[in-house]
Amino acid sequence: MIVKSIEGGYDKNLTYIIGCEKSNRGAVIDAAAGAEQILRTATNAGLILQYLIITHSHHDHYASAEALLKKLRDLTIIMYGDALDELDVRDFMRVDDGDTARLGSIELKFLHTPGHYPDSICIVAPDAIFTGDTLFIGRTGRTISPKSSTRTLYHSISEKIMPLPDDLVIYPGHNYGSKPTNTLGEEKQSNPFLQAADEEEFVQVMEEYEASRSS
Repeated sequence: MIVKSIEGGYDKNLTYIIGCEKSNRGAVIDAAAGAEQILRTATNAGLILQYLIITHSHHDHYASAEALLKKLRDLTIIMYGDALDELDVRDFMRVDDGDTARLGSIELKFLHTPGHYPDSICIVAPDAIFTGDTLFIGRTGRTISPKSSTRTLYHSISEKIMPLPDDLVIYPGHNYGSKPTNTLGEEKQSNPFLQAADEEEFVQVMEEYEASRSS
């Protein structure tokens, strides 16, 4: 599987262009970078873009979606729910937990992982998981917006992500860590948020983290 990343957007956002080497079919995960840069990266990788997958409906993750759709009218948007119905989209694929889509020979599996935001999803691909703002390198997403929930985030991570194979490479929605990516197994060993023994300890770790940001 081809994976190209572009850092840019509101706050160290990461846009990913992924693709199938056999079919040259490609997908964009989060349109945070500029549309021209996304298209140039896909073209240089020899990919024909089929999907725009949005990990959740915070604007920084789809800031360039409209510009991209103006250039690629046949692009299919994939996301959970219908938060972006205002976009002029010909093809809209709403996914639920466990749904899949084909990208050439690659199977993409979608996990509904609310907590940071109610419509958050993660995308599992061969040897990779794209986590949006659910999980970063070194910590998890924050739960400070009115629709966020720390307890819901705990269950999303502990029940949906933690059981996945340790060799999956995490590709987060922002470059906030000491490095852009890491394996899930290494994060289990080093990420203090993933080491919480139970829900109450996770809530405590999150509260301590937010307190440290405001001090």
